[in-house]
Amino acid sequence: MAELADVYRAYLDCLNRQAWDELGRFVDDEARHNGRPLGLSGYTEMLEKDYRDIPDLRFEADLIVCEPPRLAARLSFDCTPKGKFLGLPVNGRRVQFTENVFYEFAGLKIVAVLSVLDKAAIETQLAGRD
Repeated sequence: MAELADVYRAYLDCLNRQAWDELGRFVDDEARHNGRPLGLSGYTEMLEKDYRDIPDLRFEADLIVCEPPRLAARLSFDCTPKGKFLGLPVNGRRVQFTENVFYEFAGLKIVAVLSVLDKAAIETQLAGRD
C-alpha cells in the first residue's frame, strides 16, 4: 500500500512541476477521466489547459486512502482561475475548494480517474458568503 501512495505523491509532484514529459511514468496510454477515454496525450492536454486557465494551480493532498489497485484522495486548492471556471465567473478572484478523486491503477500507472470538484464552495465564495 505504501508503494502506491508514494507513487501517487510523486505523481502530484510531477503535476505541480508541470513536468509533462514525465507524466507517462504515472498515467497509462489508455487512461480514462470520468468515463471519457483520454489516453496519455488527452490527459496531458487536459492538465496543460488547467494550468493555462489557472496559472497558480497546485495539487495538495489532504487525505490519501489506498486499497490497491485503487486510491482515493481529497485534494485542496487555493488558486486564482483567470476566467470562467466550472462555468462560474471567477475572473482572477482567489478561490478555495476541494476535489474528491478516485484512481484505479494497473501496476503503478493510473488507468481511470473519477473526480468530483466542490463547485458549491466556489459559488459560495463568489456570492460573498465565504
